[in-house]
Amino acid sequence: MDAERTRPKKRRTIIDQGAHPVDLHVGQRIYLARRAKRMSQLVLADRLGITFQQIQKYEKGKNRVSASVLYGIMHALDVPAAYFFDEFATEEMPASERDTTMPEDTKAVQATIASQANLSLLHNYLGAPPAIRKAVRSLLACIAKEET
Repeated sequence: MDAERTRPKKRRTIIDQGAHPVDLHVGQRIYLARRAKRMSQLVLADRLGITFQQIQKYEKGKNRVSASVLYGIMHALDVPAAYFFDEFATEEMPASERDTTMPEDTKAVQATIASQANLSLLHNYLGAPPAIRKAVRSLLACIAKEET
């Protein structure tokens, strides 16, 4: 038992096992919030005192975001801490079953946000008062029901 305690744990590497699912998820959330704010990687990096290349690595999940950097990102993008972990499955999966590639639905969301018209629509929606946003969501829900 003493031998087990003193043996160092093998370090997880991106090369061997791919990016950790949490790092990928947090990176995607950083990307989405940054795009919704119409903020470039360079502007976010300047606000944090780091390089835009580091922002790229965070967004792709290649580098882990420290708590202090995440705190800075949270303030720079004006999002709550919980935003970065929303919709993340908390179930532990064996490493062999993890898919560390970007899910297709995330790629679709990125493509949608990349459209200037959609980005403008999202920006205007987020800039509206909460009561207006609620009314817009209700209207869209009614339209969706009529279409089905």
